[in-house]
Amino acid sequence: MKKFIYLLTFTLAFVNFSCASLFSANGVCNCNCDACVNCTGKHAPLSAEEKARQDSIKAAKAKAYHDPGLDSLLNMDYTIIHYDSEPVPYKWEDDEVITTSQETLMALFKTGTPTTGGDTEFILNEINSYYKTNDIYFYFNTKDGVPEPLRFVVHFYADDPVYFYKLKFNMDGFKYEYVPTDIKRTTEGKFYSESFDNALDEQSRDIVAGLAHCENADVLLVSERGVSHRLYLTDKQLKHFKETYELYRKMGGKL
Repeated sequence: MKKFIYLLTFTLAFVNFSCASLFSANGVCNCNCDACVNCTGKHAPLSAEEKARQDSIKAAKAKAYHDPGLDSLLNMDYTIIHYDSEPVPYKWEDDEVITTSQETLMALFKTGTPTTGGDTEFILNEINSYYKTNDIYFYFNTKDGVPEPLRFVVHFYADDPVYFYKLKFNMDGFKYEYVPTDIKRTTEGKFYSESFDNALDEQSRDIVAGLAHCENADVLLVSERGVSHRLYLTDKQLKHFKETYELYRKMGGKL
């Protein structure tokens, strides 16, 4: 209790000293402001220089308040656009027309000898198929010039394993699921690699269409041990899906 009284006495003394320092001997406030909130004393007249400075500040505030740019923002029409129909999930269309020429698309790809069937592999130049990467993409093989089933690849490489067994996609708000087969898991020191390279079939057609046409997507690698991992697809990855899909369809590929 005594400590509290001492503290209160000291605080009051400090406040009295602080307020007193704001006044001159004749009781006129020395803070030299035009709207003092520190005291209730009589204010000394402002100097011409100080008055000009404060008038300038007031003018700047008024100009900012009445700025035409702000008015234009406030007067904009923020009416919510009414669409005649609701968005629908992505679906494979057998009669979709690919407007990009086959020659333009072919220039984006490298070819090689496939290890998964067929006689020629088509994979984008920008894709690194090395397994020590984190990536997700399509590629395809041809046999006698005719595309074989589109192939879907996922590489996951990190210092913590996921042990995923299923993929849950979110494409522009629409949900899709894919269960891969033949997932390969390897360990190198403290790093873990999990990957698959699957041939797609008719059941995956809508996932393919979604990845080729969506604007935003993420995929959850669902773990069989409880700790899943989400990957956010980049614009570049989505562009790769679209380009591979377009060449595949342009060359007569079907699922």
